[in-house]
Amino acid sequence: MIGIDAIASLISTAVDKIFPDANIEAQAKADALKAELTQEFQSVMGQLEINKTEAASASVFVSGWRPAVGWCGALGYGYEFLVRPLANGAAVANGLPPIFPGIETEALTSLLFGLLGLGTLRTVEKVKGVARHQ
Repeated sequence: MIGIDAIASLISTAVDKIFPDANIEAQAKADALKAELTQEFQSVMGQLEINKTEAASASVFVSGWRPAVGWCGALGYGYEFLVRPLANGAAVANGLPPIFPGIETEALTSLLFGLLGLGTLRTVEKVKGVARHQ
């Protein structure tokens, strides 16, 4: 014969499945969000440490690539969004056709997103300890 405690437990489990506690569900969502934000924070902090280490390196191949690519990106955007429109506008105002061609800003944007750390591949290498040290 099944005991009263077993029946009560079975009914309680069935009621919990049918009518879940909203507080428990909200707490679980909050815990999941907290874990996700903690992981993202750790990733950003890791990237900041990597940036500091690379900037302090004596090797121009480690510390110099970011400024070089950054300046190329800044010059490219400066040309595309400032110099080219003004120069073509001046040419058209003087009766000439617009002679300055545009550049491919999609490739430039991809390059700068990688430079600014919006990709995490290098960070993952550093965190896992598999990156080469120079």
